Amino acid sequence: MKKFLILAFPVVFSGACHSKQPETTKTETGISDTTKKNYLPVAEYLRAEISAVDSFPLRIMKYRIEKGKTDSALITTADFDRIAGEFLMAGLDSSHFEKNFEENSFVDRSTNLVSFTYSTKDTAYGLKRVDVLLSPGTGVEKLNSIYMEAMDANKDTTVISKLSWKAGRNFRILHIRKPGNGPEITDQTIVVWDTRE
Repeated sequence: MKKFLILAFPVVFSGACHSKQPETTKTETGISDTTKKNYLPVAEYLRAEISAVDSFPLRIMKYRIEKGKTDSALITTADFDRIAGEFLMAGLDSSHFEKNFEENSFVDRSTNLVSFTYSTKDTAYGLKRVDVLLSPGTGVEKLNSIYMEAMDANKDTTVISKLSWKAGRNFRILHIRKPGNGPEITDQTIVVWDTRE
């Protein structure tokens, strides 16, 4: 019986991930009935990760890679919070996120992870893409990683940000600056609080 449940879970979960619910349907009486999208709480996942680091006396290392040089330093939890705050983008606000992003999901059998991809067709600056990987468990999924892409502008420079968060371990923030005239400038910040692989 246990083997059946273990084998049935990915099939049922995969089917549930791909099912699309209509946002608005008409009832027999002609009244609209709106179904709420059930997106992952990405901002809450990130806040929980930040709180976990804040609550333990961990050695937090920051590596800054710019112009081919790497600088490293121990940082405080206040510094950690400031840097990690870049992940908490306005675009993750649930009303904006659910209105402007579409979810696609699947179970990757080779890694045994559930992948959720959120993308937008909005061409304005801001959050563009979010990928979340979860490890399926008994009744609850455990966060594995989050990847985000955003685009912004500062005067005549376009800034592309690529952010990745490995749950319980580290995060990386890559900025690619493309000035209107001049070469592309890249810098990367890596923050590590757990060095296990």
